[in-house]
Amino acid sequence: MEKESKPRQRAPRQSVEERRAMVVQAAIPLLVEIGPSVTTLQIARAAGISEPTIFRAFADKNEVLAACLAEVTDPRHVVGELAAIDPSEPLRTRLIALIEVLRAQGERTAAVVNAVSLATQARPRESLSEEDRTRFAASRTASYERLHAAAVAVLEPDAAGLRTPVETAAGMVLAIVMALGRGGGWQAGAASVTTEGLADLILHGVLASPSQR
Repeated sequence: MEKESKPRQRAPRQSVEERRAMVVQAAIPLLVEIGPSVTTLQIARAAGISEPTIFRAFADKNEVLAACLAEVTDPRHVVGELAAIDPSEPLRTRLIALIEVLRAQGERTAAVVNAVSLATQARPRESLSEEDRTRFAASRTASYERLHAAAVAVLEPDAAGLRTPVETAAGMVLAIVMALGRGGGWQAGAASVTTEGLADLILHGVLASPSQR
């Protein structure tokens, strides 16, 4: 007697928001690796879906790019990583962790922004809408303020031992890391900058101690 086969259970239907999030998470690494030439077919394969499924959530590739740009410029991920840094660790350890998180986020964001910019230049018809550009520009200040507050929290346990207010120190760290992230500053020249080296420079400056001069 043949066993009665059980009906195949269908995977739960995804909402449009869930589908969009899945596509964006698959697209961002491809934008970093491949650049603006990445296709919606490649994105679909990375997401484990069919290409037409993408267009049930996005109008076109341009809208996918806009969503990727919005995702990488949203500070919530990096703020969460900074909040996870153990405040009981020594200042140098926390500073290195702070720099590493900011550096990784900066490199990822720069790669996606560059890819989207190149795609815009290569295909003017697929350029981001003025509304998207305005929205991204308006969010920069708010994003920086959230990053700055998170950086302040990382340094706060040692605020009493700093030569400058902790808010100023956090702003300096952000400024230096962001500046290095532009134009490949981390790897410029023969002497690449390390997170440990930068942390020591911030903590101790470039002058030797009086006993070493």
